[in-house]
Amino acid sequence: MMISPMGHMDSEGKTQVMGEIKIALRKELKTEGDQLVLEILQCRNITYKFKSPDHLPDLYVKLYVVNIATQKRIIKKKTRVCRHDREPSFNETFRFCMNPTGHSLQLFLVSNGGKFIKKTLIGEAYIWLDKVDVRKRVVSWHKLLASSAQIHS
Repeated sequence: MMISPMGHMDSEGKTQVMGEIKIALRKELKTEGDQLVLEILQCRNITYKFKSPDHLPDLYVKLYVVNIATQKRIIKKKTRVCRHDREPSFNETFRFCMNPTGHSLQLFLVSNGGKFIKKTLIGEAYIWLDKVDVRKRVVSWHKLLASSAQIHS
């Protein structure tokens, strides 16, 4: 039986894969302390069923840095919206002044519904920073899993 880091699970213990997200991580040593550098690169193979097959969504990534010990979200950021694109390339870099040890990343791919339509959470990915060797730039694809979480702007 599989349980995700946040404890989500469906009846079979399988979580539906909604696509993939490509990110790059590295740590930079600065005089003022460690910096974690996160690049949100692109998404692919989005399987979410949009309103119609030809519907091109406006997608963005919402990200949180989570302290594993306290389960608190300590940093919150989001990318710009990529309009009308099922395979968006974000190519955005975020810098966090922190030691990555003891932290994880939560990445949420969100469809921006427009003025009066609520945002839709497409999928989520979790990266345990303790398991990534960030001394050099690491580029990797992560599965975006179907989520039961709610997105609050």
